[in-house]
Amino acid sequence: MGAKSMMNMAVLMLLLGVTVVTAAMSHDYGDALTKSILFFEGQRSGKLPSNQRMNWRKDSALGDGSDIGVSGYVFPCIFKHAVHKFAQWFCMLDLQINI
Repeated sequence: MGAKSMMNMAVLMLLLGVTVVTAAMSHDYGDALTKSILFFEGQRSGKLPSNQRMNWRKDSALGDGSDIGVSGYVFPCIFKHAVHKFAQWFCMLDLQINI
């Protein structure tokens, strides 16, 4: 590889690095994560806690499946809990990296 090719490669790598850093700095991932968690809190069903942030959302789906003796609430509850725990873990990971 000639000197001119090496110089072109170095300039290309520098421009690529600047582009990646600029793109990463233009996104507010903390705000996106906060809004995502708020969205998932708004999608909950069942008996909701008294300290919920979505004050317009009320308890729902409490009797689903009761007419045939099945609880229709178990799977959505497990899924919501798993997503919430992953978001908490991701947030803690992000805080540890940024400190």
